[in-house]
Amino acid sequence: MIVQASAHCLLTNKSNHLIYPSDMRKNNNKRYRNKVKINRMQEAIIKAAIKVYAAKGMQGIRIADIAKEAGVSYGLVYHYFKNKEDVLNAIFAKSVNIFLKAIENAYAQEISLEKKLNSITTFLFNACREFPEFMYVIMFEVIWTPKFLETRNFITFTRAFTTFEKILYEHKRKGELADSVNTAVSTYMFFGGLEMLLTGIVLKAIPVEKPEMFQKLSTHFINQYIHGIAAVKEVQ
Repeated sequence: MIVQASAHCLLTNKSNHLIYPSDMRKNNNKRYRNKVKINRMQEAIIKAAIKVYAAKGMQGIRIADIAKEAGVSYGLVYHYFKNKEDVLNAIFAKSVNIFLKAIENAYAQEISLEKKLNSITTFLFNACREFPEFMYVIMFEVIWTPKFLETRNFITFTRAFTTFEKILYEHKRKGELADSVNTAVSTYMFFGGLEMLLTGIVLKAIPVEKPEMFQKLSTHFINQYIHGIAAVKEVQ
């Protein structure tokens, strides 16, 4: 009975007109093509906006600037985004999802805590090296603007935070971290330290001209995060 009801729903629309499989494929293909077209256009606008924001900052740009950089009409940008804040919010959503993905990938791997942290920092440091304009906009135009923490973005950020804390908790349970370690506080410490390092890289205050310098920076950061900065005193 359930199978028959499911088949009925699949083959008919709300008007109870029969929909043949070939028509369904055509409709699905058309929807898919439209979705791909929309995604590509939004990505093109976001990519253009990143360049403009990096060059002029939030207060110095207009939708017309973004449209010109993207090579599209003024009205087309408004078709996909309400205003320039909406475009910036889309950039923020993109960055939060990238950050979450890096943490979730680390969490899923059966490797040491040090290697998990290294995979996260290396991913973000490589983003600084390969996409400097994107990281500049994130560090100076987005994260300092609280209004861009919309509910959907805040939920994603919270997932990143809780997933990272799970990483620490699991390795603490395995005896790799001290019993006294507060995993929530340690998560804030990691996020805060990483943010300052990324800021230093974007401002070019931290010299990382060569790829191997990024890896060295990552190693130093993780080593000090895990083992601390206090000198180890020998037991008399």
